[in-house]
Amino acid sequence: MSSFPDNARVPFVTDTSVIINLIATGMAAEIISAFPNTFVLTQNVHQELTSGVSQGHFESGLISELISLDLFGIVHLSSAEYPTFNTLIRGGLRRTLDDGEASTIAYALGHNGFVLVDDRKARAICKDSFPELSFASTSETLLEKKVVGALGPQGLRDAIFFALRDARMHVPHEDLEEIISIIGEERAELCPSLPRSQRRRQEG
Repeated sequence: MSSFPDNARVPFVTDTSVIINLIATGMAAEIISAFPNTFVLTQNVHQELTSGVSQGHFESGLISELISLDLFGIVHLSSAEYPTFNTLIRGGLRRTLDDGEASTIAYALGHNGFVLVDDRKARAICKDSFPELSFASTSETLLEKKVVGALGPQGLRDAIFFALRDARMHVPHEDLEEIISIIGEERAELCPSLPRSQRRRQEG
């Protein structure tokens, strides 16, 4: 489990997939409000969310609603952050990210931010190339004690299930057991993003 920052001034720089997952929970406002930190998304991520890249996962108006409620802020890369961004989108195949993930990492590096990202490659790059950068997945965010307290047991179960079922939330291997124990094996079978071996109910 990732360690979330205690400093409320640390911005949570949020990638596209995490935003989609949070919206799918049906409780995005409650989850975001559980943290004292500011949630931001880069202009690149905002464009991905509104240009149809994520079509079918959520209504585009929902992100605008969250922004209008000041639950998300839109930020732009500075000239000092563009070299990192360009390196991440133009590197070799093994190191290349899409614009949203690259801008999320570049902005976080420039503003001492905490990255919320689900993509395996992006997380590997954060770990290997930018060890000073802390990050967490959507599932880790939902399991954070502040969120658990804000949602309550039933709210947490529903939020995780809806993100898995409707947004196909990716869960890191180390969180699978806890996630399935929360939603239950019957609901786990309805979540195709979970590994088949993990969501198959035990008989007997």
